[in-house]
Amino acid sequence: MECIYGPLAKELPDGFAPPEMWPEFPATARPVGICRRELVGTHPRGVRWSLWPLTFEEYVGDDAPDFKDSDKGKLAYNRLVMWRRITPVAPPPSWRAWAKGPWRLDGFYTLVPGADYTRDWQHNARRDLKQWHEHFADKGYIIETISFDEFKKTYQKNVSVKKAGLELFYILERTYRDPSTHQHLQLLGVRNTKSSAVVAGTALLYSPTHRASVRYCPFMLPEGRLVYASTALIDHWYRDAQKKNSTTLFFTSFWHQGLPKSWKGFSAFKSHFGLQYVFYPPTLYRFVGGKFF
Repeated sequence: MECIYGPLAKELPDGFAPPEMWPEFPATARPVGICRRELVGTHPRGVRWSLWPLTFEEYVGDDAPDFKDSDKGKLAYNRLVMWRRITPVAPPPSWRAWAKGPWRLDGFYTLVPGADYTRDWQHNARRDLKQWHEHFADKGYIIETISFDEFKKTYQKNVSVKKAGLELFYILERTYRDPSTHQHLQLLGVRNTKSSAVVAGTALLYSPTHRASVRYCPFMLPEGRLVYASTALIDHWYRDAQKKNSTTLFFTSFWHQGLPKSWKGFSAFKSHFGLQYVFYPPTLYRFVGGKFF
């Protein structure tokens, strides 16, 4: 499968792990809020959620799920299990793929300590960053950590968010409320120092374990577009990640064939920042028996 944004990685870096595999990643935050949920297994770790009479279980990684381990738990009912691999390792015969497409297309950037990462950016991204530094950074606008309440209030004003709904934000909210994740999450905003209004923002999750980071729920209001706020936030993220000794930055969920066309604009913007890409192989499925009640 070809990638329209740039080169597919010929080899994944040693220890490559998408966010769902991080111990700092709040796996239980992802299922819809109405569901009961629990973590299952250890190697690999999975998440199970249930809305009676339906129960689902999901694993991410190349290690096959251990069902003896996952039979423990309050929600170990009859269930549909999903296994999302990173590379096309051959699965046991009991697993089936119901579709040929990848379960996701991600972009990632490998940070080198002390290196100028902007040399890998596309020209328009470097141009926008130059405009930000020359005309707006500390000249009426600053980037700073903001409160969750202010992030939420401003995020809900975003026109694209109003069209797409708030499900991604609800995942972020559950992430923020998770005490095991809270210390690794950062909420950033671009603030107009004259009006005190936040005009753009993003959430960042860091994994010290994997020396990696991913961004969540980026948003921008019309004023933010005029001051190149989104590019400024990405530059801030790269610099901060370098200081934290992170080596891999993830831009998840790029558009590919079969996804809504509304994703194309966001994906095109994300592709400007020197990324390599990885298609993850099709999701595998299996029904597993469990208790009825």
